[in-house]
Amino acid sequence: MKNVELNVSVVDLSANQKKIQVEIPAEKVRKEVEARYRDLAKTVRIKGFRPGKVPKSIIKSYFGKDIEHEISSKFIQETFPEALRETDLKPLAEADVSESHFEDNGPFSYTAVVEVCPPFQVEGYRGMELKKTDPEIPGEQVDAELEKIREQHAQLRSLDEERPAREGDVLVVDFTPYIDGEPFEKGAAQDYLAEIGKNSIHPQFDENLVGHAPGETVTFEVDYPEDAPTPEIQGKTVQFQVHIKELKEKELPELNDELAKTTGQHDTLEGLRQSIREKLLKQREDQAKSALRQQINEELLAKVELELPEKALDREVDRLIGNLQHQFQSQGLQVDASRFDTPTIRAEYRPQAALNLKQKLIFQQIASQENLELSEEEVEEIFQQIAMYARMDLEKVKRDFSDSVLVQQSKEAKLQEKVFQLIEESAVYSAPSQEKTPEQEEQ
Repeated sequence: MKNVELNVSVVDLSANQKKIQVEIPAEKVRKEVEARYRDLAKTVRIKGFRPGKVPKSIIKSYFGKDIEHEISSKFIQETFPEALRETDLKPLAEADVSESHFEDNGPFSYTAVVEVCPPFQVEGYRGMELKKTDPEIPGEQVDAELEKIREQHAQLRSLDEERPAREGDVLVVDFTPYIDGEPFEKGAAQDYLAEIGKNSIHPQFDENLVGHAPGETVTFEVDYPEDAPTPEIQGKTVQFQVHIKELKEKELPELNDELAKTTGQHDTLEGLRQSIREKLLKQREDQAKSALRQQINEELLAKVELELPEKALDREVDRLIGNLQHQFQSQGLQVDASRFDTPTIRAEYRPQAALNLKQKLIFQQIASQENLELSEEEVEEIFQQIAMYARMDLEKVKRDFSDSVLVQQSKEAKLQEKVFQLIEESAVYSAPSQEKTPEQEEQ
């Protein structure tokens, strides 16, 4: 509601709860009410009166409460964002309008209670001691990727002479699994290409085919774990009957310029090798950046204690559950929304919601302490990206969606990036420990 002087005041209820009192001047209220009655008088039909000639008093007796509710809702919707800007309050969740008072010949007033972040300071984010990995790419990693490309372009060649199967061979087989002596038809296959060493069915399946030649039928048993992907064989001993029909050798192409050309992107092997190196380096850099920022998050979270408002936590839980539901829907799975929103699921997501909210508030506070803001060019870029992805007119996005959740989240993300960069530029780095984790030692 532009060009309207609001009377706004704030009452502190607690460190994270504020009550905003807003009053809209009587003259503005009177004009809005008169305009609404004039519009309604043109269209209302009441028995005993000609169209357009119904007195205001009669219209008020019929529709006064509806008009009052409509105008009250409009006033709150249009003025509350401005009231927040005037008071410089940043609610963590939607406000609750607890009281409103409407008089068509007087001012309109309402009261809203908002949850805000309690005041706090962040210390020690400059000069943070961090571990940083040098994203080097050993030559053997590039060689391994080249071998994968050779494998992808391998040709299968039938043998002129018969010999037993060995590692790397491809067998054409028919097989039937048996569970408790009964054939498991769902797991049977004809003319299946089994590459020895790939372990695509089961490691012991491949092992039991080594040393056997075409024409042989092999019977053996394998044990499946309790978490096997197929429910029928979980924790079961499965007997396989495998008939070997044919044995083929894989012929790998030579590692040369011709192989590089088959990728459709490079004319030389050196060009392909360089492309692979750059791709691996980008992946390693992204991993290193992610690990670095995880360190920063953990350090910041450990530095600050915050009492988070309950309603704001509930809204973040709602968001996380909404994301979970969206993941199911994106995979074509339609699940009743009520099955996601249960006390058990909400309790499981609450710790993550608290971490997310705390992290968001810490980054906002650092940005405030450092006077970090988005430039006009950066805000313009946000609008341009949204307009492009939504296939909408840029000016329409600016006009209708400037206060939308999507725009606000995009602004928060850009501001968070500025904070990350500030911390990274002032950090003191050291190499990570060379001690191997238990997982690395097992490999």
